[in-house]
Amino acid sequence: MSDCARIVIIEHQNLVRHGLERVLSQSPRLDVIAAVESVQDFSRVPLGSDGLDAILFGPPVREGDMEGESSAQTVAHLAACAPVLVVSEFSRPCRLLDTVRAGALGCVTGQVDDEELLRAVDTVVAGGFHLTPTLAPRLHAELREPSGAEPRSLARRELEALRLLAEGLTHSQIGRRMGLTEATVSTYVKRIRTKLNVGNKADLTRTAIELGLLREAGTATARGAGPARGSGGRPRSLLLGTE
Repeated sequence: MSDCARIVIIEHQNLVRHGLERVLSQSPRLDVIAAVESVQDFSRVPLGSDGLDAILFGPPVREGDMEGESSAQTVAHLAACAPVLVVSEFSRPCRLLDTVRAGALGCVTGQVDDEELLRAVDTVVAGGFHLTPTLAPRLHAELREPSGAEPRSLARRELEALRLLAEGLTHSQIGRRMGLTEATVSTYVKRIRTKLNVGNKADLTRTAIELGLLREAGTATARGAGPARGSGGRPRSLLLGTE
């Protein structure tokens, strides 16, 4: 078994997880050392000195099931451990282009047959890239989308934190509103800035406006952000809080 590629499966659906394990176990080239329900369970898997050759990851349907992380963030963390093959339909919250950018070496849907799944795993283990042919049109469409801020790259809780921050709440106030610690809010804001490639609150506010996250905010003024125009050409302004 020492010549076999060592594989871990992370899939939250019990039947799907066992199905993936059954298919991979058919190959004499692969050794499934663990099949677990969540990334938290994976962190407790003893990998030994040999490490891993690949991880099969099936993202949960709901972003909140990953404790505030987006699917892309989780893929990036897993990719630091081993090459990642993602099994998903790549609708919300798991976006195909974000997944590839995060470091996934393979993307397949749940409709692939056993032969393609095994071929995809072999390709990823060898350091290549495998994309299910049916996903090619979606990848091309996402590549043609305008560059810039993409709300789908943010988890639901991150979108809420961005909206509240742009409306003028401090980190402490956001924490009370969302039931989070101030430190957790600060972590959310750092993730948001990294994902959207923005450096200050004025830019975050402009981005929130572009994403349509903000309600009308009366006559308050956004310090450093400039007035945003609402319907009818009248200024729509916002008040930025402090760290």
